[in-house]
Amino acid sequence: MVSVDYESVFRAGPSPMAVLSPDLVILAVNEAYERVSGRTDAELAGRSILEAFPDNPEDPQGARALRASLERVLATRQRHVMALQRYDVAVPDQPGMIEQRYWSPVNSPVLDESGAVRLILHRVEEVTDVLREVREGGDAAGDAAGARAEVYARSLELQEANQRLAAAADVTTRLLADAPAEEVLELIAARAREIAGADQVVVLVPSAEREQLVVATASGARAEAFRQLRLPMSGPEPQPLSVRVYHRGQSLITEDASEVARAAGLPADLEVGAAALVPLGQGEQVRGVLAAINRPGSEVLTSAVVRALEPFAAQAALALELAERRHDAARLLVLEDRERIAKTLHESVVGRLFQMGMDLTAMLKIVQNEMVARRVRQIVTDMDEAARQLQAAVFGMRARAEGERSVRERIQDLIGTAADTMDLTTVSQLDSGLDAVLEPEAADHLLAVLREALSNVARHSGATQVTVMVDVEREPRRLVATVEDDGDGTPADARGGGLDTMIERARALGGSLEIGGAPRGGTLVTWQIPLPGPDN
Repeated sequence: MVSVDYESVFRAGPSPMAVLSPDLVILAVNEAYERVSGRTDAELAGRSILEAFPDNPEDPQGARALRASLERVLATRQRHVMALQRYDVAVPDQPGMIEQRYWSPVNSPVLDESGAVRLILHRVEEVTDVLREVREGGDAAGDAAGARAEVYARSLELQEANQRLAAAADVTTRLLADAPAEEVLELIAARAREIAGADQVVVLVPSAEREQLVVATASGARAEAFRQLRLPMSGPEPQPLSVRVYHRGQSLITEDASEVARAAGLPADLEVGAAALVPLGQGEQVRGVLAAINRPGSEVLTSAVVRALEPFAAQAALALELAERRHDAARLLVLEDRERIAKTLHESVVGRLFQMGMDLTAMLKIVQNEMVARRVRQIVTDMDEAARQLQAAVFGMRARAEGERSVRERIQDLIGTAADTMDLTTVSQLDSGLDAVLEPEAADHLLAVLREALSNVARHSGATQVTVMVDVEREPRRLVATVEDDGDGTPADARGGGLDTMIERARALGGSLEIGGAPRGGTLVTWQIPLPGPDN
């Protein structure tokens, strides 16, 4: 087998080629590249290709397009063909003479064993002569020059369109892959910055309290500084530019650096220049703002930039909506699991504990030894506390706003306080669907009624034990709360004061209050109200 000297093959290759490292540093160039660039391998090796070949003043997009192409090769590990690029070179043996040249660059990855990009092969083919012949039979030099300019311009337009489509496809692929919203937004900001040619792109969304616009993600050299932005969504005019775009749902372009810095509330050292801002969504569905920002002195962002940003803004809005839907779906699954577990516990463990507590309470009537009676009452109290803790652990799975407590937890706190301060043995059973069916007003009335009923037990009945039950009945659909004690029965002067208030609270919700004797002696208070549903 013949050994191939690949270095010699590379050096003698007919097409100009350069070998780049993943950080875009030139490692080597071949002889053809030396001829067209007018520089040797020794002069170019070790330099960044973007520094070695800076922007052509007449084509400032060249270096930016080259960077975007090379970064795309690194990201996708696939070959990328660039649109035609104009780069003028010196005419040999004619000092000071510059000739217009057109090139077709191709960037190809060289992968290592793990599939990562080890090197990039940058190859350029000169197409100047092809463009000169593009209009065969054209006699006028002006016609030929116009044709070359037209082909070149269309090539750039095609490159920009392909770049936008490829970037949009990258984002769509990430969305369909169910990637986290943060990752998708980072990709959107990075691709939008490439397309817009902006120094910085930030995505702003409302805070949880909807009092400020905050930065969800940022792309650019000053990303960390921009992440600190907090723009108030209400307040005196003039409002920050991003807030105006959010409220009005209309894009905005400005080239006034001082106005941007003042209205956006940015630190002065960020040196904000021209900006283009696009809403994420339309009308009442605006979810945030995508802002492309340049430094002072950079080119002004135009309406063409806004049009280029609009697809990314739409994708960002979609990413935020999908994230919200996923959060809702996850929360629904948690709630469904909570209800399933609660039902199982209610029918088995908690229900059994409640029944055992009721049986032990009934036995107190026949226990003659006071020490034994106290011990039984303590056991009943401990069992009820265990049941309450078990229920609290299960229903604590429900996602609630920070600081919010469920109706069940508030009732359990109320019963626990009664047991501690009124020297009562308590047994309680609370329906698993309580929080799902009670409106805030009805919940407040229920808590007030239970508080008053427990207070009456402590003041009037001489009871040592009280049972609290709150059930959600399906047919007819209503809530029934009962407070039963083992005291001396309903006093003659029970009407008036707190009991009248309990009756009024029931009537205000279309319900009723009943007071009577308990099956095991003592008093039974029943408070019931209808619940919204098919029967009401």
